[in-house]
Amino acid sequence: MEFANEDEPASDEDDEYDEVYNYAKVKLTFAKEESVLEWWDKWSLNYPQLSVLAKWLLGIPASSATSERIFSASGRVLEERRQNLGSDIVNDILFLRNFRNM
Repeated sequence: MEFANEDEPASDEDDEYDEVYNYAKVKLTFAKEESVLEWWDKWSLNYPQLSVLAKWLLGIPASSATSERIFSASGRVLEERRQNLGSDIVNDILFLRNFRNM
């Protein structure tokens, strides 16, 4: 049986766990005029990974250009040579293409 050596640096996985754990312990307060995205922006130094995730999940495009671009990309994915792909594979491909461009 091995025990962690306190002299060893913490892994990224430990940092991620600590960030989630610390966030779960904090009592959240919002100013009336503050949006959720503004709160995450303000606390991004304390919760860097969670703030990136929150901004990605909560961000709403200001135009329909993003959805139009996704529909355009789906047309290229569903070309004749790929029509045998299942819907789950097509969704995965489109998700990865869209996520890569963020």
